[in-house]
Amino acid sequence: MTIQKIPIYLLTGFLGSGKTTLLKEWLQQTELKDSALIINELGEVGVDQALLTSAAEAASLVANACVCCSGLSGLSEALEDLFWARLQRRVHKFPQLIIETTGLAMPGPILETLAQSPLLLERYEWAGTITCVSANAYKEVLLEFREAQAQLSKADVCVLTKTDVVSEHDAALARLHLSEFFLHHGLKTPLLSSSRADLRAQDLLLALTTQHPPSAIAKPFEQTDTHTQHRAGPVFEDHDHVHTDACAHLPGHSTAHDPNQPHAHGASLQHHAQAYFWRMPDTLFLEERLLQVQRLQACLGSHLLRLKGFVLCHEGPHLIQMSPFDLSPLVQTHELPQSTQGTVLPATALGLTVIVSRPLTPSAERAFEALLSL
Repeated sequence: MTIQKIPIYLLTGFLGSGKTTLLKEWLQQTELKDSALIINELGEVGVDQALLTSAAEAASLVANACVCCSGLSGLSEALEDLFWARLQRRVHKFPQLIIETTGLAMPGPILETLAQSPLLLERYEWAGTITCVSANAYKEVLLEFREAQAQLSKADVCVLTKTDVVSEHDAALARLHLSEFFLHHGLKTPLLSSSRADLRAQDLLLALTTQHPPSAIAKPFEQTDTHTQHRAGPVFEDHDHVHTDACAHLPGHSTAHDPNQPHAHGASLQHHAQAYFWRMPDTLFLEERLLQVQRLQACLGSHLLRLKGFVLCHEGPHLIQMSPFDLSPLVQTHELPQSTQGTVLPATALGLTVIVSRPLTPSAERAFEALLSL
């Protein structure tokens, strides 16, 4: 009897590229409605998990680690646990599984991990990698971060997101530059666009199945996956920039990354970034919250890579986000998420996950430490 394998989709893209927003929409559409999820997040509080688990019965969080680094074992365990839960009918018989990675994750080591587990090879099949790139920051992100380049190089489908926040000319220019990237790397990756997360799951799956064959799960990953650094040179250059990282001693840090060691199966591949959780259990006016964010921006400057979390305000609960190269945060009135069991986000999860590039200057480190301790 032929075993019907469970398709796995990898959803990747740099910090702030709109992965979670798109995924939330796709989970409400027929084609991906009953998917199981593995959500990988840096930091002790799973903000994306809180946003997504109400839409998926079978969800697993690999937190506090990057799945291309120390989270590889957690990824394998989550995949195995979900398979047995499905077999034993502890969760519904999900037709496919989606892995959403952190914005700093490298696809290559994830593919290698899946290729080296007999159970995963027997029960799951690789269905493709979906890489998101934001139209308003693609150029800066690709110039600065090799992770973004590696994510693009492994894409079976690329989704240009946030086209609604740029002009038609700039969106067309972004598509041209991305097409040149794929051409330069000898890739025929289909490029789709999304405005306000309006890309349909049906169109995504069609692109995956008819326009570009899925990645071979055992395909050796490229140089950008094995010896990457956090900061990158120009998009088409192939040299490395080695940075040394100061030892982190701030309270609340969750992930320290060191890219100087090459990856081997089971070993850690690490980046120059750390995630911190800035607890904000009190209720303040929204204006006061935004002043706190402004102080954080002034303290960290370009070291602030990502900001995301739920806070309580007298005007109601809000979701606050910042992506790389944003000048101001995106602030949305947002009900506190509920799990599939109907429980609301606990007070201990109220606050902002802050992802910071390292090392900081001594003065910035002291100021940041003071802010976190407030």
